[in-house]
Amino acid sequence: MAEKRTGAIILAAGRSNYMEELKPMLKVGQTTMIQKEIDTLRQAGITPIVVVTGYQGEVLERHIAHRGAVCIRNKRYETSQMFGSICMGLRYIQKKVDRVLLFPSDTPLVSVETIHRMAEAEGCIAVPVHQGEKGHPVMLAKESFSHILSYRGNGGLRGAMDEWGKGITYIELEDRGVLLDTNTQKDYESLLQYEESSREQVELAFQTDVTLKRPDACFDGVTASFLEAVDETGSMLGACQLCSISYSKGWKMVKIAEAQLGITFLSRQPGGSKGGFSALTEEGKEFLKRFRRMEQMVRDAAELAFQEVFCDDSSD
Repeated sequence: MAEKRTGAIILAAGRSNYMEELKPMLKVGQTTMIQKEIDTLRQAGITPIVVVTGYQGEVLERHIAHRGAVCIRNKRYETSQMFGSICMGLRYIQKKVDRVLLFPSDTPLVSVETIHRMAEAEGCIAVPVHQGEKGHPVMLAKESFSHILSYRGNGGLRGAMDEWGKGITYIELEDRGVLLDTNTQKDYESLLQYEESSREQVELAFQTDVTLKRPDACFDGVTASFLEAVDETGSMLGACQLCSISYSKGWKMVKIAEAQLGITFLSRQPGGSKGGFSALTEEGKEFLKRFRRMEQMVRDAAELAFQEVFCDDSSD
């Protein structure tokens, strides 16, 4: 049976009613909350990662540019509430994955192990629990997508989950990070205290990134995400907006990859009466599929090596 592909949606559109700062960009350790979330998700092998922006969207998108996430803008963030952003992200990602992890942008201390547990959870909807209290991220399997997207009742995601007739799985975890958000300044101070006190207790982890070279670096995960965005939007400009990079940067990535790999990744039609478009070629799709497969194989091999070298109690 093929392995289920898990993506993530980070909800970063809203404006805090209690804090003046742009919450996703608040500092946590040596980074910011949203950067830490993206880095942890990448470390866990989650892809694609979709960030739904809104309030100060351009600032936030620049802040996470080149981190391998796709950004989509909720222009109605002031009236749509968080559920509107959930549906926007779910509509974008639904055909790309088998399950989705929903992250508020202010829960940066969820561990890699917890992400793995939630990604592998049984059932169509799963919720993490710590000492009897429900937290984040919520896992939605493909079977629940249409129900969530068609829900028109009250209560947003909670209302949709309560109406779900097939049961919800609750995953008891030791990770207090699933509960730590920053709705208030006091919450933020508590989160910082927990991060500082637990920094030395955090288990050792690793991160792998695959870059192809011939002879210089010419293709990596950022390039792959950009090409997937071109295929999704049908245009270079649309892909650049999704990936929060300049048009010149996106064009340069494609030209370098095509020149060094000898592959035509995109078929392009200039603008005209019917407008222009860009689309992945068949050989481009095949190469992208093989690259993503290699990424997964490298992660799996690295995980085995990591467990053997650093986690085997019998080692010297």
